[in-house]
Amino acid sequence: MANNLPLKLATIALFLAVEVVLMGGFTRITDSGLGCPDWPGCFGEMVMTTDTETLLYLQERYPEIHVAAHKGWIEMIHRYIAGILGLLIVALAFVGYREKERTPNYPFLLSLTVLGLVIVQGAFGAFTVTLKLVPNIVTLHLMGGLIIVSTLMYLRHRLKRLVNGETSLIKIRMPVLVGVGLLFVQILLGGWVSTNYAGWACPSVLGCSMGTEVQYDFQSGFNFFPEIGLNYEGGRLEHGARAAIQMVHRAGAFVVLGYWIMLLTFYVRGKVLRIRQAYHFTGLVLVQIVFGYANVVYAVPDSLAFIHHALGVLLLFSAWSIAYATAMEQEDAVYGNVRHA
Repeated sequence: MANNLPLKLATIALFLAVEVVLMGGFTRITDSGLGCPDWPGCFGEMVMTTDTETLLYLQERYPEIHVAAHKGWIEMIHRYIAGILGLLIVALAFVGYREKERTPNYPFLLSLTVLGLVIVQGAFGAFTVTLKLVPNIVTLHLMGGLIIVSTLMYLRHRLKRLVNGETSLIKIRMPVLVGVGLLFVQILLGGWVSTNYAGWACPSVLGCSMGTEVQYDFQSGFNFFPEIGLNYEGGRLEHGARAAIQMVHRAGAFVVLGYWIMLLTFYVRGKVLRIRQAYHFTGLVLVQIVFGYANVVYAVPDSLAFIHHALGVLLLFSAWSIAYATAMEQEDAVYGNVRHA
């Protein structure tokens, strides 16, 4: 039986990674992304000030942003949690270096991969602020967070198998990987909607604007190389571009729903997956769609927007759980050959 310390560290790291993604969404939703216009500190300090006179001075010095203590604190709490996660990932890599000689098939390279991802993610966190919330960087930052969560889930799964005495690798079924990929893209589309402030572009539930013809501008809406140097807080796209983003995101929701219903039905009938897991995932997708339309009806209030964001992360977590539940074992595992399913 393998040492269970790495498993404990990976479990805590996974929890913190989810918290970082959730807090990142909350930072974005509350327009706190420029609550601290510098990095890694906040107005040159590691703690956001609450002194009224200092805040007034900072507002005069930074007239292009809204200086507010609560926004600075939201941004800094996000950074604090991310910093703790980074230290934990370093510890996980160090423990992995020690364990790789003691435990056959220990996923040390996977631990190093997570460490590298966290370093890159920290750089994108800095770019998000210093480039003033340019949409492509913000969306890439979200993508990095989701990749870290996914990689930590896989690392934790590998470590759990080692603790249970299972040294063989697993092979995830390709149809499930396609489903996870579709869900991943849909979450990124949601991030693109959010960072371009397109959530309220289409107030009608069945269409975009009931009784009004909308000129969708897909080219501008999906321009992934916007101008650098502008302040993108509040968004800069015209209505047609924002509407195009919103409608593509809505269409994507039904593509994900349709694909997963077919996939889960096939696996349940084939006795590959328990029906409870299928019902759980399908229910989450339906609830997510309901909250998506609730955001439309109520003009994207912070509370509903955050629930929508959190449900997206939970759906990704659930999808990967299904991937591992339906995976097949590989009997030809070789020591030192870390193969990613």
